[in-house]
Amino acid sequence: MTDDILYLNASDIDQLNISPSDLRAVLRKAFEAYSSSELRIPSKQTVRAAPDRYFQTMAAVCNEPPFAAVKWVSVVGTNSQRGLPNVNGLIILGDGETGLPVAVVDGNRLTVMRTAAMSALASEYLALPASTSLGFVGCGAQAYGHLTALRDLLPGLTDIVCFDRRIESAVSLAAYADANGASGRTTTSPDDVLQCDIVVSTVPSVAGLEPFLDAWKLKAGSLAIAIDMGRSWLPDSLGAFSSFIVDDKVQAEDPDSRSKLAYSGPFNADLAELASGVSTGRTSGLDRVLFIYPGFALADLAVAGELYIRARREHVGTKLRR
Repeated sequence: MTDDILYLNASDIDQLNISPSDLRAVLRKAFEAYSSSELRIPSKQTVRAAPDRYFQTMAAVCNEPPFAAVKWVSVVGTNSQRGLPNVNGLIILGDGETGLPVAVVDGNRLTVMRTAAMSALASEYLALPASTSLGFVGCGAQAYGHLTALRDLLPGLTDIVCFDRRIESAVSLAAYADANGASGRTTTSPDDVLQCDIVVSTVPSVAGLEPFLDAWKLKAGSLAIAIDMGRSWLPDSLGAFSSFIVDDKVQAEDPDSRSKLAYSGPFNADLAELASGVSTGRTSGLDRVLFIYPGFALADLAVAGELYIRARREHVGTKLRR
C-alpha cells in the first residue's frame, strides 16, 4: 500500500500501450470470475438534467485483483456541436481490502478502451470469423476505438464503411482506416453500412433524434453492435434479430437501464455467460445478432485496475498527496 494517489491522464494511459488483445484478456478474466461469484454489481445511477444531458455513477468491486471503483460520467449530446466530447468522466480506484483510494483515472480514454474491448470480446462469440466488412454509423471517438479493437480480433476486416451526418467525421475515419492497413470509404446513405458483416452504431443522444436504421436491411449472419443503446434503430425492425445479447442481464433488467435501451429484453445471453461458456450466443451462421448494452462498471474496474498495476510497475503517472 502506498501513501499517495496515482493520477493517470489520457497521455499516461496511451504511454502504457496496453494492446487490444490484452484488454480482451483482462475483461474475459473479469467476466469469467463474475459468472462464478455470488457478488452482484448494482446498476448505474442516473440523474437526468435534460433529455440529452445526464450524469451517472457506476460502482463495482472485485476480489481478484482486490479493487473497488466508482466512475462518474456525464453524457451531453450537444457537446459535439461545441467541439467537445459527448461523454466525460473520471474513475476513482480503491484498494478492495482497506478501502483507501489508490488512483484517479481519466474516464474519457478508459471509456473508449473498455467499451471497444467489451464489443471485441462479445464479437469473439457473436461475429462470423470470415467477416470482411465493418460499418460505422457515427464516426466519433468510439468508432476509432472499435475499429482498432475489432480489427485486432478479426484482421480480415479490411472493408471499412463510414457514415456520419457530419461528412468530415466520416472522411476522417475512412482516412484513419486507410492509414492503418484497411480500405476506408464514406457513404451518404446509412443503408450502405447495413450491408457490412459487422455494424457499429454510435449515434449520440440529441434532442429530436428519430430512429432511422432498419434491421431488416442487415445481411444474414451479421452482427450489430449498438453502442448508442439502439436509439438509432427503428423499433419495429428489431424483430429482424434472432439473438439479443447484453453486457449484464441483471443490470439490463433494472428499470432505469430498461428506459434507455431501445430493446429491453428478454436477452439470450450476457457477457459473463459468453465468457464462461454457459451460452454460445449465436445458434446459426444466418442469425442476425444484436449486442446492445448500457455499459457495465465491472469493465471499468477491470481496465482501471490493469492500468494502475502497469503504471506502478512502469513508473507512469502523477503522484498526488493524499
